Amino acid sequence: MVKNPSSYQNILFEMVRARVGDNEMLADTLSELLGCSKDSAYRRMRGTTELSLNDSVKIANHFGLSLNHLSVTSNQSVVFQKSSFIDSVEAFRNYLLQSLGQLQSIQKYEHHRLIYQAKDLPIYYQFRFPKLAAFKIYVWLKSIYGIDHLEGMSFKEQLIPSDLLDLAKELWETYSHINSTEIWNDTTILSMVNQLEYYYEAGLLSSKEEAVQVCDEFQEMMKMIYKQALHGKKVHPTKPDEFSSAKYEMYYHEILIMDNHILAELDENKAQYFVPYAGLNFLNTNDPNLVAKMRTYLEGQTKKSSLISSISEKERNKFFIRIKNRIDQLKSRIEASNPFM
Repeated sequence: MVKNPSSYQNILFEMVRARVGDNEMLADTLSELLGCSKDSAYRRMRGTTELSLNDSVKIANHFGLSLNHLSVTSNQSVVFQKSSFIDSVEAFRNYLLQSLGQLQSIQKYEHHRLIYQAKDLPIYYQFRFPKLAAFKIYVWLKSIYGIDHLEGMSFKEQLIPSDLLDLAKELWETYSHINSTEIWNDTTILSMVNQLEYYYEAGLLSSKEEAVQVCDEFQEMMKMIYKQALHGKKVHPTKPDEFSSAKYEMYYHEILIMDNHILAELDENKAQYFVPYAGLNFLNTNDPNLVAKMRTYLEGQTKKSSLISSISEKERNKFFIRIKNRIDQLKSRIEASNPFM
């Protein structure tokens, strides 16, 4: 027999609040979902009124949560929430919407911070530049997820639905308001370099001029990130000569980074951990034991790295010059060859 049934209820609402940080908004949602008054919703949120099993299931279904998490008793078991697996354009659209919702939820917390260990370029930056964003979405849909209607189609910006590009841009705009700590390495940009070179040499870009334009936007993106590292603030999403209120830390890690890891610190006692799989798909959890381990792990990675934002001008410049040289070399190879002959 459970001595304190409300403890499970408290865990459930901790999971919900990780997704909806605003208590008043949550109370409104619960009132409508459960068909009760707003005061009654608040009592359930505080645990003074017990939830029925049916109401718990309604809440879990509405917020995409698993009630399995409430029954996990072993420290060796962790329950993750998963995004919808990307296997179609519609699923990719849902992925963008879900990612946007996650970022917006994180942003609502006053003292939030997103720690991003970047094996690959954080996707949000690429969404700032229309041709670069379209190219990356084309690569993901065609080569990673094998979307049928792109089979045999060379890249053209017009192939990507405009609403996907609008959603991608909104993701970038939201990320520009998120306090972030990023850990980079010399290999972080390599997947983008290799993809652009491969698609050009395979004749899957519509022209040499288009390949050069994507390179130019790639270079512009890195200039923007350099500007953030120089000033320790995120660039404003719509005013490129100004900064948003979001703080920015950039670390350079000399050793090869093996994985992408994302930890969202929401407040002093609340955090979420995200791990990508099979491309852009991701799993997330607020399991306290795993979150604590990942926080310790990522803090350890920063201690093994050099802080190159705001300080360490020489190291920062050396790092970004190496990136510029790689992109310049790629652009030179493109300009010196012509697979469209």
